[in-house]
Amino acid sequence: MAQVAALIGGARTATARPAEALRERAPGRGRGITGLVLLGVGASAAGTAALQRGATAAAAAGAAAVTMVIACAVLGPWIAEGAMRLLGAPLRLFGPGGRLAAANCAASAHRLGAAITPIVLVTAFAGVQLSGGATLTHAGDAQARQVLRADLAVHADGGLPAGAVERIREVPGVRAVTEIVPGTVLLARSQLGAPELERLPVFGVTPERLTSTLDPGPRSGDLTRLRPGTVAVGADRADSLGVRPGSTVTLRFGDGQEARLRVVATYQRSIALGDFLLSRDDLLRHTSLPTASGAGRVLVATAPDADRKAVTNALARAVPGARVEPDPAPVRGEAAEQALAEVVSVAVVGAVGGFTVIAVLSTLALIATGRRPELRLLRLAGAGRGQLRRMLRLEAAATVVTGLVVGAAVASVPLLAFSTATTGTLPYLPPAQAAVIVSVVVATAAAGSLPPVWGTLRGRYPR
Repeated sequence: MAQVAALIGGARTATARPAEALRERAPGRGRGITGLVLLGVGASAAGTAALQRGATAAAAAGAAAVTMVIACAVLGPWIAEGAMRLLGAPLRLFGPGGRLAAANCAASAHRLGAAITPIVLVTAFAGVQLSGGATLTHAGDAQARQVLRADLAVHADGGLPAGAVERIREVPGVRAVTEIVPGTVLLARSQLGAPELERLPVFGVTPERLTSTLDPGPRSGDLTRLRPGTVAVGADRADSLGVRPGSTVTLRFGDGQEARLRVVATYQRSIALGDFLLSRDDLLRHTSLPTASGAGRVLVATAPDADRKAVTNALARAVPGARVEPDPAPVRGEAAEQALAEVVSVAVVGAVGGFTVIAVLSTLALIATGRRPELRLLRLAGAGRGQLRRMLRLEAAATVVTGLVVGAAVASVPLLAFSTATTGTLPYLPPAQAAVIVSVVVATAAAGSLPPVWGTLRGRYPR
């Protein structure tokens, strides 16, 4: 009876193939369901980001990225298995070491998933943090180039003298003149249920023939009706405030005075020009600058048949001491908070990314240290040191490629929602920053995967 019981109890184990006996146990169904639910929550957060703007959209995008990274950690074995189905064939092209790497990765989905997860975290975190501000800056620069229609610009340190704009208009060959003055206003709004004042960059302009020198991308209303007591509003801001031409907006100027302004137009290119365009006289009235002189630039559009060089010389004579730009710089208003936020974002990525890299290095080093008995066994089975080194390098490469691809995919979902909502463009990450992320991941993976097992691969006999 004892023999019969032993045969029955060991039948399943005895009939299993050796390769299958070494394979890790498949993860449970509950883990897969949990991971899919988390992916759904992350996608919902990304959808929220697509419907919001500003800080709310950024917060929703960040929450989506974190949730999707957690989902990838839960679904790590399945991600690793899918990755090896794609990478297995290319790995086998590298000879015995490549075949060993493909077999090891395919049989150890749990281990590969644990190695991929921290790389996904680093890639997604750095991508979301750096790409958010870079996307806004890149879209703003593109809009600034589209906005400018002027052929020349006139400006002077300390502002132009009184009557300069009128003298510029009288220069032969000048078709349109717009004086543009930068400033700031405060807008009372509710952020996540709490009231706050938002400081916004604005421009004050002279409306006469405005669209000949600037192209804000009018959507509704008439920009030429911009006068003291009126305002033009960016399309996104108008939608969030629920205003249209004929409505009123309450703004607080830099001197603390509050004004109710009537909306005369809405426009599309608000990333470059800011959310509000005001009358130059209105803006100067509430600043410490002399109201009789311009503090910014005068944009000049020349007639089609005019000699631009002759017009340039005539402008220099008409306004002594002023500088004439033959190739005007794009018009761009950027909030001080945005510039500061980009600096803070880089600092946060550097600080948090440093701690995360240490965590990645520790995780990969622990995984590699735990593989020493496996490597000794492979050496005893006849695998050469060169074959094992190639196997380890290819496994590290497969881990890096999978982690970077999955991390980029995780980051792209909330970033696409954020950029679509705020700029209407695709996400953008400067190539230099992308190269730094890839370099850090590659260096960290190599340092965590290879040095811990070098001792096992030394010598003629395994140690």
